[in-house]
Amino acid sequence: MNSFDATIIFYVNRLSRESIVFDHFVGYTTQYNLLKGGVLALFIWRIWFKEGDRGRKYMTAAIISTFAAIALARGLALSLPYRARPLHEASLAFIAPYGVSPKVLDGWSSFPSDHAVLFFCLSTGIFFASRRMGALALAYSALFICFPRVYLGFHYPTDVLAGAALGVFIGCAGNAYLARIRAFESSYRWMDSRPGLFYPALFLVTYQIADLFDSGRGALSGAMDLVKMVFA
Repeated sequence: MNSFDATIIFYVNRLSRESIVFDHFVGYTTQYNLLKGGVLALFIWRIWFKEGDRGRKYMTAAIISTFAAIALARGLALSLPYRARPLHEASLAFIAPYGVSPKVLDGWSSFPSDHAVLFFCLSTGIFFASRRMGALALAYSALFICFPRVYLGFHYPTDVLAGAALGVFIGCAGNAYLARIRAFESSYRWMDSRPGLFYPALFLVTYQIADLFDSGRGALSGAMDLVKMVFA
């Protein structure tokens, strides 16, 4: 572990178990997906109906970029060398806050933070559509989504910083490219001509964002297991 991570973790972990109320509050913000993805989903819908065609264009590009970002984050976590989370690093002597199970996320590599990748990518897209709401989304992602994961021992600071940088980069690249190509403009006009198909699909996509893709990944995993059983 590098000195930067060690220093930040040391000072943050000094707060652990000083207040049972604070520890449980931080754990509460992390435990429920509605307080993470649900909040950003509200931002998406507000911009969709408040910012007009410009906002819709950037939100569509942001959502597409988010899928690419989370796929890349998962690929990196699976392909890069395994990194134990602070909570499971014996040499760190990390003091788990009240309410945190020592077995949580055991066996999952911590680098990079897919939460940071997902929410900073989405917040960057929101920023393209509305600077005020984008700044709020970025601040919310940093304070109420990423910081708790460091405090609870789920991630090192560099996990979060790397994930945030990756998310911002993909968000900027996606919005700068997708929102300007002609093919995207054509598909965007199709959305207005087929609202009965588009809006149910958009609801399902934002539901998956609110649920952090848990139900989608569960359904995909179940389908793969079923295919293996059929062809076994």
